[in-house]
Amino acid sequence: MIKFKSGKCMLTCVGSAILLLTAIYPWIQDHEDVEWTAPSFSTNSPSNISDAVTLNHNCIPGSLPDNELKLYELYEGVETFLMFIGYPRSSHSLMGAILDAHPHIVIPHEYHIVNRWSIYQDEALINTGMQKYLLFYNLHSLSTWQAVFGNRAKKPVFLDDGIYSYNVPGAWQGTFSGKIKVIGDKKGGGTTMELFEKPHKFHTLKEINKTVGIPMKFIHVVRNPFDVISTWVLRLFNSRLRVNDGITKINKPQALDKFITSYFQLTDTNERIKQLYGNAVLDVVSDELLFKPMETLQTICGFLSVSCEEHYLAQVERILYKKPSDTRNTVVWTKEQKDRVHTEMQKYSFLRQFTFD
Repeated sequence: MIKFKSGKCMLTCVGSAILLLTAIYPWIQDHEDVEWTAPSFSTNSPSNISDAVTLNHNCIPGSLPDNELKLYELYEGVETFLMFIGYPRSSHSLMGAILDAHPHIVIPHEYHIVNRWSIYQDEALINTGMQKYLLFYNLHSLSTWQAVFGNRAKKPVFLDDGIYSYNVPGAWQGTFSGKIKVIGDKKGGGTTMELFEKPHKFHTLKEINKTVGIPMKFIHVVRNPFDVISTWVLRLFNSRLRVNDGITKINKPQALDKFITSYFQLTDTNERIKQLYGNAVLDVVSDELLFKPMETLQTICGFLSVSCEEHYLAQVERILYKKPSDTRNTVVWTKEQKDRVHTEMQKYSFLRQFTFD
């Protein structure tokens, strides 16, 4: 698979095939079914390459390294490895797209490193010491592909859910300026679900951190639990359009009960991550990105130790929704179900601020 030359490992065509298959097309396996499905738990389951920019850098902005020296130079400068945790339907995609638009951050949409980590356990790859470089190359490649063809492109060829494009016009999606300081993976709900269903993969987090050899941080995206759970119900029964009249409500009490259980299973898992990693986890309330975009982005940039220039903030602000989606009012909730959620929420400091009303 990999052979050596002058003491340095050189990727053969087989290694290049790995790069292609794991970087350019990983979305194929994850998006065979376009429609989102309900969380699957072991129990109680229910750019655009942004407009071309010419700057005087050693690396052309946005270019993937095309030789071994550039590979080392580019990825040795990365300072932080970032992962997302959270809950499906909590605005992770918007948050990831906004961060990928930053000139020093590369965050592809849903690579799912925890699920794909076995790729990097190949003995020959481990022996060469190229795990980190392959991982960073794959993440970088996927970000670039998505900015050209995917859900971050100016004119997408593929949209993951058939609805949204998260293009930030004129920004740095799929590319970078000068150097990459932060690289990572936006698979928030999926990462938490994987860790809940397979707790042994908490060890995978440690292996990833050891492999990249730099601080690993987490963004925990939080949305009102009543809205998250209600959205799961709407999507399970394909009822999003039915409730657009502002009058119709979906009444599925059994599904709602199961999703309440599922939601707090994820919450327990995220709380465990917060306890394990302490200050390396940042809670971000998704609605605050809409109501207080400048302040929220400055907090995130400070957490990641990157600049937060006014030009970047202005670019991002243009794509934000005008108001959050309050789906809790489109589903019938009994008093008992509301009380159950309120009681559970009090166990977690990051949920106590939310109410149904």
